Amino acid sequence: MQLTTTSYAILGLLAVKPWTTYELAQQMRRALGQFWPRAESKLYEEPKKLVRLGLAESTLELVGKRSRTVYSITDQGRAEAIRGGELLVE
Repeated sequence: MQLTTTSYAILGLLAVKPWTTYELAQQMRRALGQFWPRAESKLYEEPKKLVRLGLAESTLELVGKRSRTVYSITDQGRAEAIRGGELLVE
């Protein structure tokens, strides 16, 4: 499975701190939405793909009576984010 620019953008955000998909979508919209629009559905699917690839991991947290999934980057994901950044510079 090939990583997209959206994959790398989300890996970059996850390298800063863990996020829920809702928080990731908000941050992408706030930081990049003006010049790099993405369908919200893609932003919600991408972290799951990164987990399947071993580049991120998910944990369930309880907030009151509701659960939410929080995504964080793995060591493999951090290495891939760095590699992706190097490709942009070349």
